[in-house]
Amino acid sequence: MSAGLYIYGIAPGALSAEGLGPGLAGGQVTALHAAGFTALLGEAPPAPIEATRRFMLAHTAVLERAMRLSDVLPMRFGTVAPDEAALHRCLVAHAPAFREALEGIAGRVELGVKAQWHEGLIWREIVEGDAELRALRDRLKTRPAQETYYERIELGRRVEAALARRREADGAAIAATLAPLAEREVELRSVEEDMILSRAFLVRREAESQFDAGMEALAERFGERVTFKYVGPAPPYNFVTLRADWLREAA
Repeated sequence: MSAGLYIYGIAPGALSAEGLGPGLAGGQVTALHAAGFTALLGEAPPAPIEATRRFMLAHTAVLERAMRLSDVLPMRFGTVAPDEAALHRCLVAHAPAFREALEGIAGRVELGVKAQWHEGLIWREIVEGDAELRALRDRLKTRPAQETYYERIELGRRVEAALARRREADGAAIAATLAPLAEREVELRSVEEDMILSRAFLVRREAESQFDAGMEALAERFGERVTFKYVGPAPPYNFVTLRADWLREAA
């Protein structure tokens, strides 16, 4: 029994699926044309579809190959239709929503930026740049740890406060360089303490080179104390908002 049709993305018009594979588990990528759209499909692996690194990379690779040919509305990993008839009904029923979503990303790509301090360097810079913190640190060096417990806590608290102020200032400087080069931006969740900024930018394809230049300028400005991770162009996952029940309604 078929596990259904795995949906990678939806493109406008009649896009050929030739050369877009392999997909998940090495499967073939095919196309379904309906309501002025092309759904890029493959045979779904048996449920539940696990979000393994191999599957996630295969999903993204199909979309990236398709992006070289057309605008593509990326589907969330694990989106499955029961069969072609249900998917056809869905494309027809939700054509206005798909059309609006595609218009919002047409000619645009997602670029991801993470900026992270070099932990040792930023801590030293904060302390060396503040006479009071520097004096407190130096006093603690010459005294036993058991006698300076609360003072060490105070030093840590004051350094954390200074780091928060620096994070706000550095993040604002980075955003001031990149935001004017993008149409939209989304703050991404981050749990790393030394992270300054983690953000996705929606950028017109013709502005990619300007964004690249902006990243190069930032790397030169911040030097070794900040490490930048720059990813893209990627499918605009963070700029697509479709109701989660769109497929179930048409099934």
